[in-house]
Amino acid sequence: MSPLGGTARSAKGASMIRPLLSAAGEAELATLATARSLYAFDFDGTLAPIVASPDRARITAPMSRLLVALARQAPVAVISGRSRSDLRMRLPSDLLHIIGNHGNESEAEFADELEQRRLVATWRRQLETLLSGAASREILIEDKGLSLSLHYRLAADRDQARSAASKAIEQLTPAPLVIGGKMVINLLPQTARTKLEALQELATREHARRVLFVGDDDTDELVFERAPPEWITVRVAHWNGSRARYFLHQQSNVTVLLDLLLRNLRLRARQAVKG
Repeated sequence: MSPLGGTARSAKGASMIRPLLSAAGEAELATLATARSLYAFDFDGTLAPIVASPDRARITAPMSRLLVALARQAPVAVISGRSRSDLRMRLPSDLLHIIGNHGNESEAEFADELEQRRLVATWRRQLETLLSGAASREILIEDKGLSLSLHYRLAADRDQARSAASKAIEQLTPAPLVIGGKMVINLLPQTARTKLEALQELATREHARRVLFVGDDDTDELVFERAPPEWITVRVAHWNGSRARYFLHQQSNVTVLLDLLLRNLRLRARQAVKG
């Protein structure tokens, strides 16, 4: 079983990913303030540090303040594999665009949502039977309604736990769409939307001419690889195999990025008043 993100990357090979916090990167970021732009961010590993247990993930107070300040000046979206209700508990209430389940759960209603929920419930029942013994204790099945995530970060033997999860997934019917991640395997219906499709639709609704997307995982690589060339795509943590155009050295740099975006917007506003 190969995660979808890994398959796509191997077909295209390594990219020339560049540092975002550089003269060239900051110059391109400044162009976002010259037109209506959508600013979109993943949650885990991007806005919030990666933690051992998904329930403990939190954004810092400075990150929260900067997100709210940015959302007051431009469209801001948080798009994650988490459920929308879970994200709502972890993010400021001022944020309007919260998109969960890898792009499949937002303020917009999807016609096939009931069918997706039925498939996910079926897979969970199958996995509870297929995973037995140590595997059932060390693999956490997170049911997010429209998708499933199998976490094995806390397993005593992660390789063994991943192998057990992969073997169980191969027996699921109907076969799910599989997307890898950091110590997690995500399962979605084959007809599920991707983060890219969700962001494209939101950009259209918001009349955004440009898009910034920041992420850190295989689920985000799907966006990095297929994003239109005018989008600014950023991966948290350098990796030569990424299809993102830029990278940030570490998750804490996202706060630096948000501060820079705000300064660009405020400068543009002052220039507009003077002009």
